Amino acid sequence: MRKIFTLCAVTALLNSPLVHAEQILSAQSDTLVGGGFSGLTGFMLGGAAGGPVGALIGGGLSYLVGSQAQEAMGLEQTLYVIKDENGLTRRVRSSDTGFVEGQQVSLQGSQVTATAP
Repeated sequence: MRKIFTLCAVTALLNSPLVHAEQILSAQSDTLVGGGFSGLTGFMLGGAAGGPVGALIGGGLSYLVGSQAQEAMGLEQTLYVIKDENGLTRRVRSSDTGFVEGQQVSLQGSQVTATAP
């Protein structure tokens, strides 16, 4: 009977969210979405107006302008680098800014939630 109780307790502890929690390695501001959308638009317009050279110049300048515009409007996201229990790292973009480096989190798809301490 004691062995069954011990086995159940160990199984419950190993399935605990704290054992399978991910850890945030770094958090930084990210404006890739605004820059990418703007860069693609500038690439198309520059290509139509000036050919291949216009496409390259239009795409590059539009990327820089789009990133700065997203930051100026306060719409930048946070890029989290998250390490899971297997040692794999993932990059997740989120609008949440409440997480700090070293914090234990749970990752469900692209949704980051804090785990209970």
